[in-house]
Amino acid sequence: MARAQKDTRPIADQATSEAACTYAALILYEDNQEIVASKLAQVIKAANIRVEPIWTKVFEKALKGKRVGDLLHGNAGNAPAAQTAAQTSVPAAQQAKAPEPAKEVKKAEEPEEDVDMGGLFD
Repeated sequence: MARAQKDTRPIADQATSEAACTYAALILYEDNQEIVASKLAQVIKAANIRVEPIWTKVFEKALKGKRVGDLLHGNAGNAPAAQTAAQTSVPAAQQAKAPEPAKEVKKAEEPEEDVDMGGLFD
């Protein structure tokens, strides 16, 4: 029997691992694939990068139930909640009164003391 060869590539550092998982997730999104750890690992392996398996699991959990397209466009994955918040904040803003100008409180000025700085500023 042939023995499977051990992967001898070095494991990528944290920044590279995060970037690899991010790009893999974008590739899967563009290909209309489900973003799961096994598919992330396949894409990363095809890119000849070795990451700790925890990274693909972290990205799977982080993106589970999220719409990647909304994340890319700034809706943070929950467009209905954003629309509801926008609709409820408009009437509240219209009902808000103009803020009253703040009254200035004058402090009693204290006389400055001469402090000996040891000739530093002579």
